[in-house]
Amino acid sequence: MMSDFEKLNAIPPNEEPENEEPLNLNTDPLPFALREPPAWKARDTVFAIITLVSAVFFVSLSLFGGFNIGFTVSYFALFLLTVLYMVKSEINIKPFSLFCGAVSIILSAVFAVFDDSLINTLLFFAVFALYGVFTALSYTDCGNSRHGIIYSALNTLIISPFRFLTEPFRSYGKYCSDNEKKGPNNQVLVGIALSVPVLLVVLPLLISSDAAFEGLMVSLFSGVGKLIAKILLGTLLAIFLFSMLFALKKGLREDESKPYSNTDYRNLPAATAVTLFSILSVFYAVYLFSQLAYFFSAFSGILPEGYALTPANYARRGFFELCGVCSINLGLIAIITGLSRRNEEGKIPLSVRITATLICVFSVIFTATAVSKMLLYIGFYGLTRLRLLTSLFMVQLALLFVGVVIYLYLKKFPFAKFIIIVLALLALAVGFTDVDRTVALYNVESYKAGKLTELDVAHLGGLSDSAVPYLISLLDAPDAYIREQAATELYFRAEQFYEIDTSEYGKIKLKNIKKSDFSSYNYSREQAKKLIRKNIRKIIELKPYVNEYEEYEFRR
Repeated sequence: MMSDFEKLNAIPPNEEPENEEPLNLNTDPLPFALREPPAWKARDTVFAIITLVSAVFFVSLSLFGGFNIGFTVSYFALFLLTVLYMVKSEINIKPFSLFCGAVSIILSAVFAVFDDSLINTLLFFAVFALYGVFTALSYTDCGNSRHGIIYSALNTLIISPFRFLTEPFRSYGKYCSDNEKKGPNNQVLVGIALSVPVLLVVLPLLISSDAAFEGLMVSLFSGVGKLIAKILLGTLLAIFLFSMLFALKKGLREDESKPYSNTDYRNLPAATAVTLFSILSVFYAVYLFSQLAYFFSAFSGILPEGYALTPANYARRGFFELCGVCSINLGLIAIITGLSRRNEEGKIPLSVRITATLICVFSVIFTATAVSKMLLYIGFYGLTRLRLLTSLFMVQLALLFVGVVIYLYLKKFPFAKFIIIVLALLALAVGFTDVDRTVALYNVESYKAGKLTELDVAHLGGLSDSAVPYLISLLDAPDAYIREQAATELYFRAEQFYEIDTSEYGKIKLKNIKKSDFSSYNYSREQAKKLIRKNIRKIIELKPYVNEYEEYEFRR
């Protein structure tokens, strides 16, 4: 029996198209619409079902579970699914790909421990970026690709699933048509599909006919809306994920046979690049020279008239501006070196590399200056999330400039891998440092030690649950105003966890607002709830009362 593919490509005798050369099926590439779909195997059916179940659980545990421990468990399941499905495939797992995969799993564990929404959002993208690099390096030939690691990871994680979205369906359709006499699978699926509209008509009638059956159906389908949403979103995720895995497993690749030139756009003359970098270097040198005014009296005349030279003024000004300058420098070096005309050996001219190195050196000095300014500023005014994260960002920039310098002189230096490693280590540092805990710890301890004369308790109250233990410690602060502020912030936090009843004289009743299930468990949140419950009486006693009636109700 002739297959659909053979029918489409069959050329009737004596009916060759006019004015066209006949298609040679042995040498000419087939059009996309006529391509033979990859062979579907029973193993693909099993893993397609597992992918669907895993995707539904991922949506249920992660999206509906608030991205807590549910995300950690479900991501590990999806990662394990990827590895198991790709068994017996062409595998190219190397230490770097193992590093990326391991770091993605470790970062997913942060969601079970800390509940900082901003950091967890950033880590969410970091986890899947590293997952993309892991799959691209392990199961494709991106090491030999003309595009490089970053493009290959994007292609594997985003482009490929859309490009080959229909391939699993086409492959399974051909498999069913070739095996239609071997089992009742299709008939069963048709029966299930036909039962849905019938039940939509019959069930409402049965529910209306009997109270007991109505109660049973209500109890069974009370959360049907949420369940349907989970299944629909999980199905969409499963289709996307399985199309990616299917493309990897079957070796579906972007056409690499097309001619490609990576030198057409590299026409920027060396003189232009050197001139640009040289002018910038002169101004950067003048800027560094001007900094001597802060340290030597002989140069104080270049400061603006009436400028009060104090450590606070010096620390307050310039950090974010230097961040901007360094970011511009990094982008400029990437663009100019990428567009610069190569010499006969295919290298960037030495003059361009030297002047680019100067820009990198100035940028590293600027990052050191900016970080020193920020540390001085933190010493005066305390630590915040923004101050800590921007300081880490500057350290990351400094490392990237070091990598750029190495890459300029060592052509074989794996710069893309270097960037990924730097960003992965930074993500690990940010994730497991627990930014909010670090901010609260530094500010509270500095205040107790007398290094900070003022403490912004409201800022601590706006942090995640990791700050709660340090707010609790402020309930015993010598300053009554600090104690009241801490109690107020803790009371607001308690209202997020409990219904607080103080109507009965001398008693405080706490009732959980929402019962925690497995998927929404978070270590920091649970510890915060325990501490607040333990100290609730002190919190209420120290909290400033809103009105006299409330004070009478509790203290009568």
